[in-house]
Amino acid sequence: MLAAVSILAAASVSAFGKKTAGTDREIIDRVAKWQIANHDKYAKSLNDWTNGALYRGMFTWAAYTSNQEYFDFLRGIGDKCGWGFRNRIYHADDICVAQMYADMYSRYGEEKMILPTRHRLDMIVHNPSEVVFAKGQKWSTDRWSWCDALFMAPPVFVQMYELFGDEKYLQFLDREYKLTTDILFDKEHHLFFRDLGYLDRKEANGEPVFWGRGNGWVLAGLTFMLERLPQDHCTYGFYLDLYKEMCAAVIKCQDDEGSWHASMLDLVAYPVAENSASGFFTYSIAWGVNHGILQEPEYRESALKGWKALKSYVHEDGFLGNVQPIGAAPAKTGPDKTANYGVGAFLLAGTEMMKMPAKPKKHIKPDYAAAYRNEMPADRQIWVDAMTRIVEPLFVNLSEGTLRKNMPVETWDGLNNGNSRKDVTHLEALGRAFCGIAPWLNLGADETPEGKVRARFIDLVAKSIANAVDPSSPDCLTFDGPGGQPLVDAAFFAHGLIRSKDVIWPALDRQTQERVIASLKSSRKITAPQCNWLMFSAMVEAALLEFTGEYDEEPVKEAFTKHAQWYKGDGWYGDGPAFHMDYYNSYVIQPMLLDVSEVLKRHGKPFGEFYEVELPRIIRLADIQERLISPEGSYPVLGRSMGYRFGAFQALAEVSLLRKLPLYIEPAQVRCALTAVINREMAPGTFDENGWITLGFCGHQPTIADAYVSTGSAYLCTFVFLPLGLPAEDPFWSAPAAMWSSQRAWSGLPVRKDHSIR
Repeated sequence: MLAAVSILAAASVSAFGKKTAGTDREIIDRVAKWQIANHDKYAKSLNDWTNGALYRGMFTWAAYTSNQEYFDFLRGIGDKCGWGFRNRIYHADDICVAQMYADMYSRYGEEKMILPTRHRLDMIVHNPSEVVFAKGQKWSTDRWSWCDALFMAPPVFVQMYELFGDEKYLQFLDREYKLTTDILFDKEHHLFFRDLGYLDRKEANGEPVFWGRGNGWVLAGLTFMLERLPQDHCTYGFYLDLYKEMCAAVIKCQDDEGSWHASMLDLVAYPVAENSASGFFTYSIAWGVNHGILQEPEYRESALKGWKALKSYVHEDGFLGNVQPIGAAPAKTGPDKTANYGVGAFLLAGTEMMKMPAKPKKHIKPDYAAAYRNEMPADRQIWVDAMTRIVEPLFVNLSEGTLRKNMPVETWDGLNNGNSRKDVTHLEALGRAFCGIAPWLNLGADETPEGKVRARFIDLVAKSIANAVDPSSPDCLTFDGPGGQPLVDAAFFAHGLIRSKDVIWPALDRQTQERVIASLKSSRKITAPQCNWLMFSAMVEAALLEFTGEYDEEPVKEAFTKHAQWYKGDGWYGDGPAFHMDYYNSYVIQPMLLDVSEVLKRHGKPFGEFYEVELPRIIRLADIQERLISPEGSYPVLGRSMGYRFGAFQALAEVSLLRKLPLYIEPAQVRCALTAVINREMAPGTFDENGWITLGFCGHQPTIADAYVSTGSAYLCTFVFLPLGLPAEDPFWSAPAAMWSSQRAWSGLPVRKDHSIR
């Protein structure tokens, strides 16, 4: 097929006119100067996207040649535009021109050149669009929902990070970019669909529609980003791998003369070269060769062929032909068609080809995980140390059958043992501590120092569970009484099993598994009152469904029906019909609503659809919780059960674990905020002389404990540690420190306005 197309392409070149004469530098200068002389004729609005691509190429060529004429042209454009934008706040196209603004600021340092860009991007980061971008939805330009957008906006966010070092730009970029990639990137062909409307369209030859310039936009944008991103940044590896994956696919679509066409996979229907795509692809591949990333000989050959073909379409006066007009899909072009974005791509390609060395450069890909193999990020070390210190005495003793013997049972009135809580406190300790550390356990063992610690606790927890359900063990725990309390902690235990199902459940022997199921079923004897306790019965049934395939639907139905009625708005449920100003939406209600509905959804059961209802509600609660953390790491002491300490932030922790934080909340700012809380509450007196946790909020304060609280109850504090279920290289842990909302607000920095949800 390519051979036949190559003949057609050659005929097109022949009909175009004779090849322009001169050295490469002379040809590139001729194209640049023709564009400047004819800019008013071919330009739209001076600060629109078509010009944004041109200006990026013009600045690159100007910087290479040190030609002041080109810099003066760009300064004149910036001054005429007031270094500002069109009025569409979120539209990626309207941000493209800022690539030139940032470059000019980096050269000249004049604040006027960058202030409007900083204001625009800060507004977007702190007030991101809430338009839904997903398959089955109508696509909107408020999100990066078309592949061209990945050229227009993302490089600007990288440039702003490079200029100001504010991590928020890369965190916002990373989440939006990966969402677009998840939806529009085709993993079979390793190319991008233009937008949602093209996912199922076909070319005349039956192949999917992959637009040449659209993929050129993406690859050139990736190239810009990789050029500026620090190679040791936690996001770099994703973009490098995507770049290399696309390059491997792109060179397969190049014709024999070196050109690319309007359609990547149907060169017969679009037989002539399309030079905006060819320019972007030649530039991107040449850059990879020059930086030693694309070392295989075929990439160098591709770049050389691409550049040779591009030059053949330049008129003697510098007019670049065969550029497809503005569009959103493959379309016809010809020798008399040009556009300023095509010229921008040509200038980029020419500059990179001028830099190409005689011999390939060697590139060593950074090992992004190396930093986390022998040394954890500082905050993660703090979290792991705090978590293991809290749970160590519990799981060591329970695994050895000495929990009842050695664990103190402190209550609000200071009594030790012999009080009414001694029959339930041990199950409280197991259920709550296990629930909190379960995501961390679910990472499994590995050879890192942390992985070896985790291996030890996986073993301790498995042995502890075996003892807890073994009738012959001195630490056998009952799940059906006395009173109603065991239902609560059967549910927390069940929640822990679900959160660690890949590691802990398989680690239990068959007899222990059977005993666990029987113990959970025995908790059905306890009737839940009409409050958050309904979720405990539902959670037990969810675990039974997960591990046996069978469950009782009635408790689940009651829990979801009642909580749907008890929703008060703005991310808050009543604890029963009444609203309570406390942390029970986070201790129990919303994490269990979300995780039970997720199990139901996965198993195709009724109320699984409630997951989509609950998810935005818990995200809103997490948003509120992040704002509640003061600049110093304190938070309001209110409501009952304050002895659960930082377990109050389970909702924020779970949303972080699920990577569902709102776009305007960086994972790093949550990490830093919660680290401050953990450090603040781990005050002297938090542990007794034997390492057991004490009652209190900040240190040892037994009188703050409610009458139903004892030593075992306090292990609910471990719920804050859920994000340890994210690997150490995840941006939550590896991204540089970031200020949280109250720190920004009380420092006079830009901060997002707050508003309610339904």
